Amino acid sequence: MAQQVVNQVTGTLKECSTVAKKVYRENINFRHELEQMLKDVNDKLNNKYTSFMIDPDAKNFDFSQMLESLINKIGSQTSSGLDELTEALNKKRKHLNSFTLSLFGRTKAGKSTIREALTGGTGETIGKGAQRTTRDILRYDWNGLRLLDVPGFEAFKGDDDTVKAHEILDQSDMILFLTSDDSVQPGEFDEMSRLQELNKHFIVVMNVKHNLLNPDTGQPDEREILRFLKKPERVFDYDRLSEHRKHIRSYVKNHLNINQVEVIWIHAQSAFLSTTEELTKVSEKLWEASMLDKVYDRIIREINRSGKHRRVLTFYDSTIHFIHKLEKMLWEERKLIRSQAFFMKEKKIELINFFNKFNPESNKRIEQQAQKLYAPLQQWVPYFVDEYIGRKDALSVLENQLKEKSKQIESSMNNHMKEIISDFHSHLSEFTRQYQYDMESIQFDQRNIGDFRKGQMGKITKWSGITMGAASTVIFIATANIWNPVGLILLGTSAVAGISSGFMKNRESKKLTKAKSEAKQNLLKYIKEMESKTISGYQSYYNKNISKKGKREILEKVEGYSEGLLFVADQLKEKAAELDGLKEKLNRHLFAHLLQFEGVTCEAGHFKSIAREQGVATKIIVHKEWYLNGFTRAGLEEICGEHVTLLSDESDLRGLVAEALYPAKINVDQVKIIDDGKKITAQVTVPASAKGLAIGKQGMNIRLAQKLCNVKIELV
Repeated sequence: MAQQVVNQVTGTLKECSTVAKKVYRENINFRHELEQMLKDVNDKLNNKYTSFMIDPDAKNFDFSQMLESLINKIGSQTSSGLDELTEALNKKRKHLNSFTLSLFGRTKAGKSTIREALTGGTGETIGKGAQRTTRDILRYDWNGLRLLDVPGFEAFKGDDDTVKAHEILDQSDMILFLTSDDSVQPGEFDEMSRLQELNKHFIVVMNVKHNLLNPDTGQPDEREILRFLKKPERVFDYDRLSEHRKHIRSYVKNHLNINQVEVIWIHAQSAFLSTTEELTKVSEKLWEASMLDKVYDRIIREINRSGKHRRVLTFYDSTIHFIHKLEKMLWEERKLIRSQAFFMKEKKIELINFFNKFNPESNKRIEQQAQKLYAPLQQWVPYFVDEYIGRKDALSVLENQLKEKSKQIESSMNNHMKEIISDFHSHLSEFTRQYQYDMESIQFDQRNIGDFRKGQMGKITKWSGITMGAASTVIFIATANIWNPVGLILLGTSAVAGISSGFMKNRESKKLTKAKSEAKQNLLKYIKEMESKTISGYQSYYNKNISKKGKREILEKVEGYSEGLLFVADQLKEKAAELDGLKEKLNRHLFAHLLQFEGVTCEAGHFKSIAREQGVATKIIVHKEWYLNGFTRAGLEEICGEHVTLLSDESDLRGLVAEALYPAKINVDQVKIIDDGKKITAQVTVPASAKGLAIGKQGMNIRLAQKLCNVKIELV
């Protein structure tokens, strides 16, 4: 049976093969261009990471690990996308000489039965009611026509089959979408959406389920067959089937934006039975009653009218789709990365506020602790002077007391510094926990943003991890002259000696009182100096090694990482724009081919501008002198399966904007161009009743108009 189709389209199939070979080479070149773009962005991102890692501390900082993970993830995603495109092109290359027709639909819709009828099979692969009947892709070739019977979707444990079905869609030039009249499933419509995503042309073939076999023996039931042949209209109940068709067309229009889809109903079983030897006498009547001839006629008409167009669309729309997925991924990653970068900048302000508060408080704590520790020593001085002045052991008592107190103060100050640093750690750890919680509260799609579960602030306390051994060494070396009791005593030797001498010789109470007063003042003065230098030493060390160094290095790393994220985001924006430009080049070549097939002499570079949302709508600005009749315009829409608007070039931007907003009727006087030196905006005065048409469904019309004119359009 299928050979009859081939006989009527042989010449066209040869032309289709020639076209396929040409557009395959073109798409390979575009694939190489895409590969270079992706290599360029990954090189720039890796170079940025390398420069970030020049800092020897960067490898210990969690930000660097997250940046590396992010860059690797983007590299992996772009590489995977390129591999996917390469694999798709390689599969198409193997069948450049074949126009591919695929039978597609849910399990038990009757695909195998139809395929057996088309190919004159034996019926061995027709299912007996099992959930999964076609497990592998079955292929049949006739001189340039390739028929694929694809695994059904919605099968029990049939996920692998569904994957196979989706993969084969990409290779198909035309789809026979099989459904049945017993129940039209929601999942079938979901798969139609997938067809639309790949912009595949399809016709719906509805298999009317009416059993002509004996339910007990599984053999043809002659009495039932004769009843069917006598009154086939009982099976093909027009009113009932029309409701099914209306339901399908309504969904397709509302969800796939296709105004009309062809629905052909058939009886697959009678078509298959017409090929069996035991029913030779009624084979012609069975075939005629099956109405499968309508499907044949539709296939023949489609190949002869649009076969070359379909082959071009199979290559170009596939490549455009793959590039669009990559572009969309880059835009989504950029959005999420920028969100994280700005979130980190907000957290940097919180860190600054923390340091600005914690550092003065810490210095105050050092001062208060030192004052607390020196107070007993200051209180001891009057007792020492009154008790030991004039005694021979005064010097040794003073020296021993100062040594003992110095050790106590040193130990207490070191412990106090440990408490301050511990509080420093605790505050930053709490900040880290809060940061992680806030990050998790941001609704990032983990499939796109990558693995950011590990806290970005994990190493933020690295620079505060000093040892108190080092601190005490630095501080007490710096203050050694204070804590040298011999030096201190030598400073007051004459006073002490004078006091002793006066006490022994004169025993005059006034002189003794004066000497004691001077001794107290002398000792208190130097103890106060000890206190001051101790405070200064600890504060200096804290400010230099913890406050300034820690604050500077932590904030520099936070700033460096957020700037690194913004750099990545800017690179993704730049590359996404380049991918959009590459899509435009592909669309130019695609529509140049399609118009050439329609008799228009043109090349890709002849279009003034083109804006397209694949599978939805396309707007193209063409030269005024081109003559494009209504049949050409309508033919492109039918072939592409989307609204195609061909607009004449306008030298004036106002006129171009008015044209681009078609189907809304806008005249030039309604358009005002505003140029502020940075961007150009077109303000269009539109009545409220016409705004919906100008904007289009989900904003599609105004988006395409803006891209076509390369200006921002505001409706007022």
